[in-house]
Amino acid sequence: MIGRSDHALRALAELLTSETGQEIAQSRVWRIETALRPLMKELGLADLPQLVERINAGGDRSVRVRAVDAMLNHETSFFRDLPVFQALEHDILPALRDEAKNKSLRIWSVGCSTGMEPYSVAMMIMRMGALWNGWKISIVATDVSPLSIDNARKGRFAQMEVQRGLSIDDLLRWFEPTGEEWEIAAEIRKMVHFQTDDILRPTLPPEPFDLILCRNVMLYFPEAARVKACANLERYAKPGAYLVLGAGETLVGCRSAFSLNADMRCAYRAEPAALLRQAS
Repeated sequence: MIGRSDHALRALAELLTSETGQEIAQSRVWRIETALRPLMKELGLADLPQLVERINAGGDRSVRVRAVDAMLNHETSFFRDLPVFQALEHDILPALRDEAKNKSLRIWSVGCSTGMEPYSVAMMIMRMGALWNGWKISIVATDVSPLSIDNARKGRFAQMEVQRGLSIDDLLRWFEPTGEEWEIAAEIRKMVHFQTDDILRPTLPPEPFDLILCRNVMLYFPEAARVKACANLERYAKPGAYLVLGAGETLVGCRSAFSLNADMRCAYRAEPAALLRQAS
């Protein structure tokens, strides 16, 4: 017989899927209670069934939002997976610069969490200096979690967060201490536009991007959701755009306009002819 706790776990897993498209593997369902324990303690709830009842009551939408947020994987850091950023700096961005028909560069960071990825890209571009003088550079960063987007916009990070992946030079150049936190410089913050959005149901204006970072997002999608996400990535890709995935991700199973670039780690390019076929 399935107990109340099992019913609650199933209901919460289904809530996560309905809100974000992500699925929790059966072997990792135990993480749900661990992730939600701080929220239950704050709300004075004894167990998961009580939390589900509180969510279903619908009186306070924020409980639902916070429960979903707690179940998401927010793992991130500055310059996470350094070889990817080295490829961006030395190969991908120079290629886009050389091939550009005008001095405009649009970048999309999908699943940006608390903003460390797009801020890292902005710092890297600023470090490249005169190469980008006179260019119009736009970095759009989205995440399905409104709480993560709120934190990203603030641009404030704890000591432990800036110690992971951030060099001393970058810390001293682009951050100011504010109490026990570090606040990123206004010139970096203004390069990034943050928006709550869902790769499965995107609401961004249909202006395409030169570079899309979608790392460790589709990793948690079932096959149907991955196919849908890939189709949406194609909609927002310029011909010749680069798509960068996470180290454990591929486009296997997706009928995709992106082809793997063997010379660059986890990088794909949008083939112009394939994009035209998809649009027709």
